[in-house]
Amino acid sequence: MDRYYCPDLEAGHLDEAESHHCGRVMRHVAGDFVTAFDGRGEEWKVKLTEEKGKLWHFKKLTSSKSPAPAAKIVLAQAVPKNRAMDLILQKATELGVAEIAPLQSDRVVSRAGDAEAAQEKVSKWQDAVTEAAKQSGQNWLPAIAPLRKPRDFFAEVQKAPLKLIASLQPEARPLKETLREALAASSGKAPHTVVIMIGPEGDFTPAEIGEARANGFLPVSLGNLVLRSETAALYSLGILKYELE
Repeated sequence: MDRYYCPDLEAGHLDEAESHHCGRVMRHVAGDFVTAFDGRGEEWKVKLTEEKGKLWHFKKLTSSKSPAPAAKIVLAQAVPKNRAMDLILQKATELGVAEIAPLQSDRVVSRAGDAEAAQEKVSKWQDAVTEAAKQSGQNWLPAIAPLRKPRDFFAEVQKAPLKLIASLQPEARPLKETLREALAASSGKAPHTVVIMIGPEGDFTPAEIGEARANGFLPVSLGNLVLRSETAALYSLGILKYELE
């Protein structure tokens, strides 16, 4: 059954963009059954009733609520080159990440040269996670934070109980080991928020890693191989989901 994003289900209609996709692209007509979800766990099975103006209206048939993940996972991702970010956004959404915080690392030259271009990029990324949620059946939509430098991100997560940074430095400890120690320290209860920072190709700079550690981030290793940024992100998220749920 086709899925459509509707942040206000009680309004009883899709927005203009989703209505266009529903009627003009997917060719739905009145009487068809589709699924609408609000991005906060709520999903309705609905019957399309009429297209009024440019909006498709619907009638609620059944509803369900997907439970929130045990831990809020925040992926702080240094924006990689080319189209790797699209893959990261898609898979992070499928895995139930709560927030994606794109970072402008010193080793990556962002193409978003001004505030307007940066906002356009964030808007594009938000569209990408919405599409990923629609296709995968994920009812929890991750928030996309503004693009910023790592130092500007640290203040936002000061109170997070577990903050990790993937690192190639020799003192970094295995991710699984660090997670299991954190769970043991809390009698097996998952921390309410876990932040994982993933760097660009070649890792964060020593200065960025030092600043992260000064802000409470623990350096973790993802194994003996040097992974591409997108591989490191998906590997880390898979381990976090497995260990925390």
